Amino acid sequence: MPTPRKGRFLKSFGQYRQMWGFTLLEILVVLMVVGILSAIAAPSWLSFSANQSLNSAQSRAFSALRLAQSNAKRTQLTWQASFRNTDNIAQYSVHKAPILESTDLAYWNNLPWENFDRGVRIVDNNEIEPRTTFTKLSSIPEPDVYRVQFDAKGNPNGIGELGRITFASRISDRRKCVIVSTILGSMRFVENLDCNQS
Repeated sequence: MPTPRKGRFLKSFGQYRQMWGFTLLEILVVLMVVGILSAIAAPSWLSFSANQSLNSAQSRAFSALRLAQSNAKRTQLTWQASFRNTDNIAQYSVHKAPILESTDLAYWNNLPWENFDRGVRIVDNNEIEPRTTFTKLSSIPEPDVYRVQFDAKGNPNGIGELGRITFASRISDRRKCVIVSTILGSMRFVENLDCNQS
C-alpha cells in the first residue's frame, strides 16, 4: 500500500506527464515562422552560392591557362587550354595543341575534360557583351570549343590568342572573366562590365 507521500508524487507526475508535448497550433506557428525565415534567406543564399560558383570557375580557368603556359615552356611545345559548354555543364581541358585544327569530334571528346560547377556556363561569343572572345574553333562539330595556345616560350601563339573567357551564372546576370591581355601572356581576373576592358 503506497504511502500518502508516494501517492502525491505519482499524482503530480501524472499531471506533469500530461503537460508534455505541443499542441497543433503551436506546431503550425513554429512551421510558419520557419517558412517565413526560409523565404527571406533563400534568395540571399542562392545569390551567394551562384557567386561562389563563378569565383570557382574563374579561378579554375586561370589555373588551366597558367598550366598550359607552364607546360609549353617546360616541354618546348605548343600547349592549349580548351573550353566548351556541353548540354549540362561547362568544361575545360589542358593538352598539347593538335597538329591539325580540323581534327574530328572523337579527338575532342577524348581530351581530359574537367567540369566546372553545374551552376556556371561559358558565355558564347554571339551573346551580348561581355562575352567570350577567345578563338572559337569553327571546324569542330558541336559543342563549340574555345581555345588559347601558348608557344614554347609561354607566350600566346599569335595576337589572335589574346582575349577572354567569360562565365555567367545560370541563375543571375553576373559575369566573371579571365583575360589574357598581352603578347607575353599576362592574365587577370575581372567581372561584369570590366570584362570589356581587354
